Amino acid sequence: MALPALPRATLSFSSLCQPTECCFMMLKWKKRLVLMTAHHGRGPSSRIVRSVLDNRKSNITGDEATEPARVLLERLFAQTQKLEQQIGRNIYFPQVAELGLNLGKLESDLQDALAALKKKEDDIQDTERKVLMEYNELNCAKIELEQRVEEIAAANSRQEKLENELRQANLILVSQAAEIEDLKFRVNEIDQEISAAQTALVSKEDEINKMMDELKNKSDEAANTESQLRTKGELLDTANEVVQRQEVELQNLRREIQEKEKELQVFLTMQKTEEEKLKVSKSNLEKQAMDWLIAKQEMKKLEEETSKYGGEANRSLEDFRRVKELLADVRSELVSSQRALTSSRKKMEEQENLLEDRLEELEKQRRSVMSYMTSLKEAQNEVENEKVQLTVAEARNKELERDLSIEKELVEELQTENNIKKSSLHVAINEKSALQEELDRKSAEFGETQNLLQVKESKLVDARLEIQHLKSQCASLQLKLEEKDKELLDSRKTLDELNQEIAELRVLMNSQEQQLIQATSMLKEKEESMQIMQLELNDTKMKYSEAETVVEHMVDLTNKLAISVKDDVLSPLSHTDEMWSSQLVEKPTDTFRWHKNQLENELELTRESLRSREMDSLAAQRALKLKEQELKIVRQKLNDREEEINKMKNMARDADGLRQLYALAQERTGEKSTGDLAVEKLQFEGAQLEVEAATSALQKLVELSRDLLNKASLTIEADYDSCLLLVDIPETAANVSSSFECLAEVYTEMAQLSALSEKLVKEAGILCPQ
Repeated sequence: MALPALPRATLSFSSLCQPTECCFMMLKWKKRLVLMTAHHGRGPSSRIVRSVLDNRKSNITGDEATEPARVLLERLFAQTQKLEQQIGRNIYFPQVAELGLNLGKLESDLQDALAALKKKEDDIQDTERKVLMEYNELNCAKIELEQRVEEIAAANSRQEKLENELRQANLILVSQAAEIEDLKFRVNEIDQEISAAQTALVSKEDEINKMMDELKNKSDEAANTESQLRTKGELLDTANEVVQRQEVELQNLRREIQEKEKELQVFLTMQKTEEEKLKVSKSNLEKQAMDWLIAKQEMKKLEEETSKYGGEANRSLEDFRRVKELLADVRSELVSSQRALTSSRKKMEEQENLLEDRLEELEKQRRSVMSYMTSLKEAQNEVENEKVQLTVAEARNKELERDLSIEKELVEELQTENNIKKSSLHVAINEKSALQEELDRKSAEFGETQNLLQVKESKLVDARLEIQHLKSQCASLQLKLEEKDKELLDSRKTLDELNQEIAELRVLMNSQEQQLIQATSMLKEKEESMQIMQLELNDTKMKYSEAETVVEHMVDLTNKLAISVKDDVLSPLSHTDEMWSSQLVEKPTDTFRWHKNQLENELELTRESLRSREMDSLAAQRALKLKEQELKIVRQKLNDREEEINKMKNMARDADGLRQLYALAQERTGEKSTGDLAVEKLQFEGAQLEVEAATSALQKLVELSRDLLNKASLTIEADYDSCLLLVDIPETAANVSSSFECLAEVYTEMAQLSALSEKLVKEAGILCPQ
């Protein structure tokens, strides 16, 4: 009994000590890992690095150097966190041996990050070189400014000289203008005298012309009346001749009518005789027809008799032949007589038609003769009337000839007076031409002096324009210098910020190196502890094998004892021994399985939480990338608006320059020409149009900036809710806060831009009505 008691005590003591030591080691490692993760995950170093890498203003040479450094550092932090999580979770797994390889990868990533930082330092050196180049450009611009100031001083001296010359020219012009006014007064007096004489001459010439026109009209009327009298006399002669001819023709017509009446009477008598002949021939024909009918009846009777008396046929044949010959003769005579009747009837009808035509012609001739008689009477009456008018016209013509002779005498007297006045007018015109020549000479001299004055005025205006242009160039150069100074200050600030960021990154890299050294030391300690645990496991395995051999030996002994001893005495003892041995075997295995299951459950939970956090972080990164793109678009739009505002400012400056030129032109000495005033008016109208265009463009710019503000506020309000969900995650809280800060900066810049554009619009609105 003493032999089994000793190993039982040792086993129980070792089994009790092993779990306590394991639990103590586990708690120790977990505490260290929690501290490391808290120090690495929630410390300020990761936020500083991310803020430095997310800073868009430090991108002087582009995103080529910053983006790989950011990617490498993020990859480094992700790998360190994964290693820490694996070390914290997988304490009892043999996969911890792969941590050395991961540490090698971390060292390579650190080297890449250092190379990216070196590249960034090279970029900073390039920017410093660019800053030096800009310093040189600024010095060149200052030298140009000094040259322009000297040119402005020279232009001012030239302007003063031109003003003195203009004053002298104005004095000369005033004296010449006084002389020209005296000459003009004399010329006007002579012009008035000449105009009075010319009006008198013109009035008399008009009277003479009127008298001449009246004479011409009256002479024309007399000539017309004479020609009318001649034509009327000729017409009377022709009318008398026509009347005589018509009388002769009437007599001839009367003779012809009488002859035709006689012929008609003869023709009527002949027609009567022919009608009587026709009647006689008709009666003869009727008689012959009756004879022929009688002969036919006799022939029929003879034929009947011949049919009765056939013997006497031969005799009667000859008689019959004779009768036939007679009948044929009678028939031929009848036919000829009928033909003669028809021809005579046709002739009678033709003669009747001819008679009717002749009667109609006779009636027409009678009517024409009657009309000729009436026209002859009318012509005779007209001839008598025209004879009376001729006598009256001859009397009027004599009176007109008397008036013409009187008016001719008056016209000759007026022409003599007109010639006298023309000679005096020629003398006055010669005097006027002499004065006009003198006035032209003086006016030419005045024009030359005025042209010289205009040339000098144009030179003065050009000089003032040059001065104004040089001033505007100086102002623009000063503005450029100020802008360059601002850019230099900004570049210096960015250089300082970059130097600070590099220092912070170096501090971070040093801290990361220290953390890596600590991690390697901790890994070495963990490896040593793992080796110790492995040795302990080997010892436990050895002890377990020894316990199994002891248990087997004890089982054999119990079996032997069971055979030798009685069943009822040894059975409870053997049962207790088996239970004790089974407990000894199962106890360490149960604790090991329990620890293993617990670790597996913790691993699964941590994996699920890591997956969920990785998904959340990926979604947050996508959202942040989208917001960064939107911010880029908004910044581009703001830059475009700033360029438009600068253009509007330049246009407003041009308008101010034109107004100043207009004011300078108004201050010009001497009288202004209408052409110069028109040019200045056109320039002022062009300046007003440019100012109106600038104000309209500024108003459009204000509307666009307001739209951008509204859109930006809407996107900020919409993204605020989505970003609030990501604030709970510690990894994305820093990115979300930085994006909020960028959005707030953009919002303030846009508000400033809109206020500035409204101010410009108000200034343009104030300038435009002036």
